[in-house]
Amino acid sequence: MFNKPISFLFTIFLLSILVVGCSSNETQKPASNVNSSSSNESGSLPKQMTWSVYDVGSGGYAEMSAIANTLTEEYGTQVRMLPSASGVGRMVPLRDKTASIGKLGDEIQFAFEGHEEFAQQDWGPQNVRAIWAPISQYGFAVREDSDIKTISDLKGKKIPKVTGNASVNIKNEAMLSFGGLTWDDVEVVDITSYAGQGEALLQGQIDAAGINPTASAMFEADSKGGIRWLEMDPDDSEGWEQTTETASWMMPYTMDNGAGMESDTNIMGHGYLIGGYADQDPNTVYELLKAMDENFSAYKDAMPNLALYDKELVVTEPRGIPFHEGTIKFLEEKGLWDEEKQAKNDELVARYDILKSAWDQVAEEAKKEGISKDDFPAFWLEKKAELVK
Repeated sequence: MFNKPISFLFTIFLLSILVVGCSSNETQKPASNVNSSSSNESGSLPKQMTWSVYDVGSGGYAEMSAIANTLTEEYGTQVRMLPSASGVGRMVPLRDKTASIGKLGDEIQFAFEGHEEFAQQDWGPQNVRAIWAPISQYGFAVREDSDIKTISDLKGKKIPKVTGNASVNIKNEAMLSFGGLTWDDVEVVDITSYAGQGEALLQGQIDAAGINPTASAMFEADSKGGIRWLEMDPDDSEGWEQTTETASWMMPYTMDNGAGMESDTNIMGHGYLIGGYADQDPNTVYELLKAMDENFSAYKDAMPNLALYDKELVVTEPRGIPFHEGTIKFLEEKGLWDEEKQAKNDELVARYDILKSAWDQVAEEAKKEGISKDDFPAFWLEKKAELVK
């Protein structure tokens, strides 16, 4: 199913039609009218919810559409979808309380830390939480006939940076770290298309593609010339320590259904989060997860990756950002939470307080020193390195 892009797009098309029924033609309303996010004590889902999601046509949009349709059919909950192609575009409705939850990429990790676009003066560290954490896969692919055998062999090789895609680039940087490399050790190739890496790999424009192994572009590349994956041994503690120093939410992952894979292959995984802000009502979050779990069979086959939303398969260890209080309640009930996870969660909650305090201090210093808006992100990141360990 992964290597049938036409069927995939047709499925997205059908789900997009269905979700229109969920969204209706309502005009924009304040968050208090569309989300029961502040006082849901009835033990039921809100009648209306608004979700911030990836743009129409994406896998993330289709996955959330399938869940939204199930909630409408089973509970009568109407879900409005607010699509955006950019990370900041998905975070804005959450910050402004227009949406209650979002299907988010690494932007939620950047927002928590005040990195990338969120180092701007009008952002800074955000008090966000993970609500549900299905695993997504990522790895370095090389041509089948390449003499590159390990990530450390990438030294001096052509490695892509995708213009305007910090989420992809941080993953590539994290994988390079596994092999003891940085961007300075490779020949950086600026590309504009994440999906175009398969063809770029075959044409020799890049020596390795950093991408999800289930991407249709990689199945196509494998059919044309053959590809294989540079493995990341889960027992290589030094490699993984270096990886998580670069991106703390990355983890070992083993799969066998990616392009060019004939058996278990050790690569990298990360939570592809449903997330929101800490002040989202815990009862609403709990009831949402309960409904998703009880009706899992109704949507799990709608898209290939929805099988990974199973409570037994999602990430339940806090990584990068804390889990939401409502999520913890659900995981505790299912026997998927323990004292060690709670301790890690508490550390991350405390980290936000440290980040926020540092941000306030740096913002005041910037004001006194006359730091311009354009220069502020670099000023913040330099000071943050001193204040936050």
